[in-house]
Amino acid sequence: MIDTAFGWRGFPRAMFYHTLYGLRFELGGELSMGPLRFMQAVDRARAVATALFSSSQTLVAFVSIYDEERTTRRHSTAIQQLKHIGFPYAFGSAAKVPQKDQEYIAEFGGDLFRHWYAAEFPNDAAAISALLWASVAREMDVRPKARRLDTIHIADLQKRLALEVYDDRGMDVVGPIGPKLSSLYRKFNPWLLDYDRAEMDAKFRT
Repeated sequence: MIDTAFGWRGFPRAMFYHTLYGLRFELGGELSMGPLRFMQAVDRARAVATALFSSSQTLVAFVSIYDEERTTRRHSTAIQQLKHIGFPYAFGSAAKVPQKDQEYIAEFGGDLFRHWYAAEFPNDAAAISALLWASVAREMDVRPKARRLDTIHIADLQKRLALEVYDDRGMDVVGPIGPKLSSLYRKFNPWLLDYDRAEMDAKFRT
């Protein structure tokens, strides 16, 4: 599914740098680690996600786990934790993408894999909030957590839109050039990450 919509075998790390059109948002900002930083990060992520998927009917949640080739019980445990946070939709079986880690292969005789699990769901604000909570809580002292989930993405495959909150620091949004990303650029401009602002300005400032 990811390859058909985006041309990737699984979403790449820091996908902003792997696409022609994308936005990178700052979530926690200058707030120190603690409840206020967590709440700001979730609130910003939810505001952007609501605007990004405002006209979407069906979304897909993609979660990945970095592991050896064989799936284990800890995969299902990690996904079950996401359900406890509030995401009620079922994930299918994993699509395994070899990482071609030559050092690991040389040492252990086998490759590492990224296991991608997908769950299609209606545009459900509560489910999106649960996914964003799990993403922001990853590196913070916040409970509950979805432990061992390496990445969490939300996508509209038909419109080729996707976001990832990589932790409390920030979020990447990618998609085709057009009104949707341009409107996010204008509406949430103060939240754009200054480090990459020049690149975003060059593509979206009119």
